[in-house]
Amino acid sequence: MHTTTQSQVFTRVTESSRESRAGLWTGRALSTIAVLFLIFDSVGKLLQVEPVIEGTVALGYPVSVIFGLGMMLALCTAAYVVPTTSVLGAVLLTGYLGGAVAAHVRVGNPLFTHVLFPIYLASLLWGGLLLRSPRLRVVMPGHAGGAGEPMDTVIEATSRDGTTIAYERSGRGPSLVIVDGALCSRSFGPSAGLAKLLAPHFTVFRYDRRGRGASGDTQPYAREREVEDIAALIREAGEPVYLLGLSSGAALALEAAASGLEVRKVFAYEPPYVDEDGEGGGSAHLTRLQALVRDDDRGGAVTYFMKDMVKAPAPVVFIMWLIPGVWRQTKAVAHTLPYDATVMSEFRVPRARFRTITVPVMAASGSKTDPRLQRSTRTVADTVRGARHLTLPGQTHNVKPAALVPPVVDFFLS
Repeated sequence: MHTTTQSQVFTRVTESSRESRAGLWTGRALSTIAVLFLIFDSVGKLLQVEPVIEGTVALGYPVSVIFGLGMMLALCTAAYVVPTTSVLGAVLLTGYLGGAVAAHVRVGNPLFTHVLFPIYLASLLWGGLLLRSPRLRVVMPGHAGGAGEPMDTVIEATSRDGTTIAYERSGRGPSLVIVDGALCSRSFGPSAGLAKLLAPHFTVFRYDRRGRGASGDTQPYAREREVEDIAALIREAGEPVYLLGLSSGAALALEAAASGLEVRKVFAYEPPYVDEDGEGGGSAHLTRLQALVRDDDRGGAVTYFMKDMVKAPAPVVFIMWLIPGVWRQTKAVAHTLPYDATVMSEFRVPRARFRTITVPVMAASGSKTDPRLQRSTRTVADTVRGARHLTLPGQTHNVKPAALVPPVVDFFLS
């Protein structure tokens, strides 16, 4: 099984790996420079090295406090070096260096070489810490907490059962709703990039599916509730909408059309009905995912999804574990994995329901994608009356927005 989430995670893992490694090593280098100087200074004070004593006395400190200053500096530096106390160490060292600035000002030392030197050092400390600590970057001004871009204003729609569905709206034109695949949301996955390219042509709605991001998660779950969530967005749009669904989101978009919602057209990219013969364990996946979620084993659920369902190579899953941003975001919505399995109807095309779809449908797949996904997409196209099939050259399940958007625009607006 291969889903949009798997491809998005692979890409996010790859890109984040490069960025994280570069940032991590740059941060380590900056921190090392600062730490080496602080160690040199603290050891000089502790050992009462003559040049260090002379420099400290010149700043107005008596010899009797130099050892204590050295001990305090050494402890603060040690706190900075230890990952669990690095922020505390940075704060303490900032206070220490602030005192050094005041001392240089008091004795009238030169501005750029003396007064500002502790600030240079503090910049290295904090710059290095920010680069090697993704969690710290989350609290920085302007951080969106997800996709690396500022979040747009979040609007809320209310689904039929009272569940709040969070969404963002951008662009101008006829309304288009992007329906994400497994584990994806407004802050993780392809919707942000797609919305940017689609906005010149449509009023784009991208939302957090039930149980993800800022949306609610009223229980018990049923596929029909997610269809009602789309209906709530259609009410917000005030007109029939185009649905662009990816992976399990494509299956959900088709379900919405089959339910008779006010949908103009559906563009379904690689709905993963990959167990048509019933031999791929599709029916067992839902049970296993439900058990892992029930045991609150979120990491286990994500791992099972990636390894046993998506068939991702073990190194890819291992890399996911090593990247806090990716692992944190996938675990946060791991409880929704059974929802996607439910939407997928044991991963077999629900022919009876889909034959009731009366709106135009485009079922698309990539030329380089998993053959099972190519077959499932063609099966959908053959099942829905009047549906068309499209193959995007050179694309995999991780379709590039720049390759997907032109045929989407052409199909919807033709």
